Amino acid sequence: MRNLFISLSFLTLAAGCNEPKEGAYGNIQFTPDNCSTEDLRGCDFDDSIGVGGQIDVNIAGIDGFSTAGVTLATDDPNVLVVAPIGDVSGRPTWEVTATGEGVGRIIALDADDIQVDFIEVGVQLLSGLTTENFIGDAVGPTADPNYDEVWTVNADTIVSFYVVPLIGDGVPTMGRYQYDTVVDAALDPYLEEPTSDPAGGYIRFSAPAGQYLVSFANLYQIGLTLDVLFDVQ
Repeated sequence: MRNLFISLSFLTLAAGCNEPKEGAYGNIQFTPDNCSTEDLRGCDFDDSIGVGGQIDVNIAGIDGFSTAGVTLATDDPNVLVVAPIGDVSGRPTWEVTATGEGVGRIIALDADDIQVDFIEVGVQLLSGLTTENFIGDAVGPTADPNYDEVWTVNADTIVSFYVVPLIGDGVPTMGRYQYDTVVDAALDPYLEEPTSDPAGGYIRFSAPAGQYLVSFANLYQIGLTLDVLFDVQ
């Protein structure tokens, strides 16, 4: 086995429909983006962010309100940290990191550091992890006394899976996370590179028949782990 600590570059899989949110003052529209490893469901501030998760946020003016010189900040770095990452698809964008439980504000400041709008964003501790099948046919996940999840997949066929962070009673939430991922040494040669991103919670492989274990441990929330057995037949 080997430990994978550094996130690899991986394929942007698909983009769901992102749900914008109007600021409290009605001047700026805030849109979450790039809010998960798979980026399939789309992003919605109503889903909150899990502690340790990262999302991107871009802005646009409402009814002609100019965003020239506007920057984003937060009023409580113990809940949210905001950092600029430049324009994405022509829109100014910031990376938001959830640092602790609570309700944080993403604040829009003009060039004179005057607050022109804000939204509130909920942050919750993760309650668990699960995997979802993205590419290829798979049966599962099924329960097993020795593993958190078991998936049955076809041999010598490309399949892929991503880790989904959960809050509460198993509700998916937003956030990109990093994992200390341990891949069975027998499976490692069959990972599809560079599209697999084990440290980011995404694996893609085509393997011969056998049983292969992959373990994910959230690097921010110690003790949050997921052991997945892939039964390849």
